[in-house]
Amino acid sequence: MKNMRYMLLAAILTSGATFAQSSAGGVGGADFVMSSARAVSPTQAAAARGLSEFAAHFAGNAGELPQGFPLDVRDLGELRNAQIGWGFQVYDVTKAALQSSASLEAIARPTGIWRYEVILHDRPIGLVTLAQASHGWEVVSVSGIGMVGDINAVVGAYGSSAGTQLRYVRVPQATADFIQVKHGAAAAQYAPLQAARDTLRVSALTTASPNGASTADTGLLDSNALRTQLRQAVARSAN
Repeated sequence: MKNMRYMLLAAILTSGATFAQSSAGGVGGADFVMSSARAVSPTQAAAARGLSEFAAHFAGNAGELPQGFPLDVRDLGELRNAQIGWGFQVYDVTKAALQSSASLEAIARPTGIWRYEVILHDRPIGLVTLAQASHGWEVVSVSGIGMVGDINAVVGAYGSSAGTQLRYVRVPQATADFIQVKHGAAAAQYAPLQAARDTLRVSALTTASPNGASTADTGLLDSNALRTQLRQAVARSAN
């Protein structure tokens, strides 16, 4: 088991090999990429290559699973069937920006980090995280067992809706992550992920009603009310 832990660490580190790509992450510069997109984005290609190299490290260890393995599989032999699904660029909201009167959508800034779903037989099992290095995209972590199902529920509810844009937004000082859901020109709303639900004491997304449903029906949070809650959460964390 000790040797397996070393192999796990080596696989994650080696998956940090860079892949020369253009600077654009999503297709057409989008912040969200569906797995069904016709054109493969640079980050999609890097995520798929990184996952393949990660799985290759464990090709000879079918039937075993090291403690703390970062993907939700029963044994390492399943990794050969894992694939890349949807992907998001990560946006951050800083503590200083949160004090402004602007909307969350306006103050969220791209970090250059992308997170891609890892799927096994149509089941989400984790996330691959990428950052851009000097010579291309680099896989920097394999994780996300507790988060990927949450995000997948929002993508399933809204990802295929015409005119709907999704964005991954986090507020590090409040330990809160959200998926921003924007329908056309309407104001953006936010689906809180688990850490944000714990921080703000709110419920998860409950229904998939992207066409004009109220925030009470969808579990999505209004931007103005959410900004107030986040300010309070940041203030509590500072005390």
